[in-house]
Amino acid sequence: MAHPQKWETMRAMDRIVKRILGLVAVLCAAPATAYAQDAGPDARLWDATLAKAKTQTLVMVNQGGPGFDKTIEAFTKKFGIKVDATVARPTVILPRVKTEQANGQYLWDMWWATTSNMTGSAAPAGMLQKFDDFLILPEVKDIANWRHPNYIYGDAGHMVFTHAHEVTASAYRNLDIVPEVNTDTIDGLLDPRLKGKVIVRDASQTNAGSSALAPLYKVKGAAFVTRFLTEQEPRVLDNPQQIDSTIMRGGAAVAFGMQFFAYAGCVKDGGCKNVKPIPHLAAVSSRGFAIFRNAPNPEATKIFVNWVLSKEGQELFVREWAAGNDSGAVSMRKDVEPHPLHKQDLPDFTRANDYVWVHTDEGAKEVDAVVKIFKETVGK
Repeated sequence: MAHPQKWETMRAMDRIVKRILGLVAVLCAAPATAYAQDAGPDARLWDATLAKAKTQTLVMVNQGGPGFDKTIEAFTKKFGIKVDATVARPTVILPRVKTEQANGQYLWDMWWATTSNMTGSAAPAGMLQKFDDFLILPEVKDIANWRHPNYIYGDAGHMVFTHAHEVTASAYRNLDIVPEVNTDTIDGLLDPRLKGKVIVRDASQTNAGSSALAPLYKVKGAAFVTRFLTEQEPRVLDNPQQIDSTIMRGGAAVAFGMQFFAYAGCVKDGGCKNVKPIPHLAAVSSRGFAIFRNAPNPEATKIFVNWVLSKEGQELFVREWAAGNDSGAVSMRKDVEPHPLHKQDLPDFTRANDYVWVHTDEGAKEVDAVVKIFKETVGK
């Protein structure tokens, strides 16, 4: 028979083993997400913020489309937070919110769209607030989870958070018009046979027209852009749809400011066989968030942006964006792969200086220079 003291020792060890096994079982059963309960300050802050957020309605403006819609729908289903989303183009919503704020009306929480007007107009005008203050989740705050630390924010003041950068072409050639002209090199754009056969979206402001001309400025300089606009006498069109249709039907040889999604859709439908992007004139467009000054529903805004920027949220957005778009299903997160058909849209961050980041502060100098040259040359 075992000594009584040995029995007590064995019982004590048995109790310890059972406690360890019980703890392991609890840990294994805990949800493996950023929202798991623990005693950490981030978790407590998340829980407190979520409780307040469920009493609010997030008021958002975005550019519309299935990627936005499906992500918002999934967010509401997951957290029970209502979202009032308005679809509007950046050039439309910007003056509206600016006027409202000037009159002391703060009706909007956040803006989700391409970031050019956020960084170029809204942030300098004091319409936004610092995005850093709305981040809670460690996986979002950790810059090591993002592809390049210099391209997380689109502006120096950290007002605009960029979750996707996409390499896009907005200068196109219709090979049926003066086919003898070679535009495979940039110098070919000065061929006199192109005179009067070039269309440009009005580049007197920040838009697809000035963004399309910005790579030309970066590569060849101001003198070249001036020569191009002077010698080729381009037709200036204000409507982006008119730019798209003109180049696709053969009404011009070269177009600056064509919308890539229009080109991709045309190709997908079996058209645009003789319309091609002009090499070496790709720019990087950016998509992200800005939070308006004095946002009326800050807790709902915090939950939304943190979740969309989490691994779970970005994977969902990339998937849903790919379902409704032919390009741009990419994420700045290292742990979120681009959609297989959109891998070529992700910038090569090892040669970041080769691109014009037209929707960020970094690319603003090229875009601003183009706007100035365009006004002086074309007179718009």
